[in-house]
Amino acid sequence: MSALLGGSLVLVFVWLLAGSIGAPLPEDAALLGTGVLIHRDLVEPVLAMVVVFVGVLGGDAILFFTARRLGPAAYQRKLFQKILPPERRARLEHAFERHGGKLVFAGRHVAGLRAAVFAMAGINGMRPRRFLFWDALAACITVPLTVAVGYAGSAHVDRVRAGVARFEHYVLAVVVIALLGLWSWHHVRLLHGDRAPSTPAHA
Repeated sequence: MSALLGGSLVLVFVWLLAGSIGAPLPEDAALLGTGVLIHRDLVEPVLAMVVVFVGVLGGDAILFFTARRLGPAAYQRKLFQKILPPERRARLEHAFERHGGKLVFAGRHVAGLRAAVFAMAGINGMRPRRFLFWDALAACITVPLTVAVGYAGSAHVDRVRAGVARFEHYVLAVVVIALLGLWSWHHVRLLHGDRAPSTPAHA
């Protein structure tokens, strides 16, 4: 069990970090999966939450500090060209000038906008403390909520599966009763036919 626990959490952690640097691995999928693992008692809840928080914030920090180190030159890199195409860049630059840290907070709640906002914050030279504050504040909402959705979804699946199993048992019982009823009715008819008086022949 300990090997399974460690392996599952390592996979979640690597998934979160890889997703932050451009791999097609949605963060929310890892968080939902963590909720399922917790519900099935495959991981220890407190340790799992620590791992996902470190993975989420660590991945965000990798993207932010990479963009911050590159500055505007990041726009020439393929990763950032994908995250920040020209039309999105113009909108986010305007929003960043107006809202700054609040945009980081809001961006964490939107999966399709998250990486773009974090990259923009780094390229525009946001102070690391400020970025980490707003990012961690938002993560305290989204991470537990998404894990809880995965937990609840796993519980719902188990209830549905149990309900289907009970339904199958009921159907089987009905089929058996119906077959017994048909068998009984058939034999009653045969017995009734054997006991029926024969009709006398006319001279």
